[in-house]
Amino acid sequence: MALLREFGRPSEAAQRYHDRPALIDAADTHHFLIWAVGGAVVFAVHGQVTPEPFNLDAALLQWLGALLLFFALAGWLRRRSPGRFAWKPGHGPDWMPRTLSAFSLAALLAFPVFMYAAPVTFARLLMPSAVPVDGLALTDAFAGSWQRGLTMALLLVLALQEAITLVLGARRWWLRRAGVVLDLALAVMFFAHASPMHRPGDGASFAVFESAHANAVAAPVFMAVGGMMLLFGLYYAWRNWVEIRPGPAPLAGAPA
Repeated sequence: MALLREFGRPSEAAQRYHDRPALIDAADTHHFLIWAVGGAVVFAVHGQVTPEPFNLDAALLQWLGALLLFFALAGWLRRRSPGRFAWKPGHGPDWMPRTLSAFSLAALLAFPVFMYAAPVTFARLLMPSAVPVDGLALTDAFAGSWQRGLTMALLLVLALQEAITLVLGARRWWLRRAGVVLDLALAVMFFAHASPMHRPGDGASFAVFESAHANAVAAPVFMAVGGMMLLFGLYYAWRNWVEIRPGPAPLAGAPA
């Protein structure tokens, strides 16, 4: 018994022979913190703009629990199959093939630019003729609002950014920083779509669609898209902040 006591607890003795991995790998700490803080910001904004009752504490706990499970599973898979999930060097932050840029540009013009500009026409092209889509008609107040005009302009600038990337054949650093600003600005506008909007003159509130059912369905969708844009904007802002751009190449014949 004295000999067994010297060994200590079985779990501590096993730890001396084989280290047990942490639930979150040390290499994933930065990413875990980024997504945790980003999710907290999204839920905090959601709690401020949504007219419905929202339990911020429960949402934060659920988000942290989901992140913990995701990163724990990712670490377990990497340890389980190190060859399959081995790290590979990337092509660099500027890398963007023209085929991918062309596909992204076409997808942006179809969705969300065309869908946002003419939702009824967009739905009629996708849905059978027997399905009514008149509920997607915009209210007159929203159709002529500055919220819609600004959001439409931001979407067009987003498509223009992809067109410039297509021409250059690369996503330059200034395009990446502009993309962060666009993501954050679109997040704010989509959050505004999900909350009651007011006319600048008399302050009367108005909704996006004429149909109350369409507004009830679209509000959480706008909120989810805004949260996704905010998360992506914060993530890529961090990526740009920690990015180290290479210095200029030395001139030919210059000493090293």
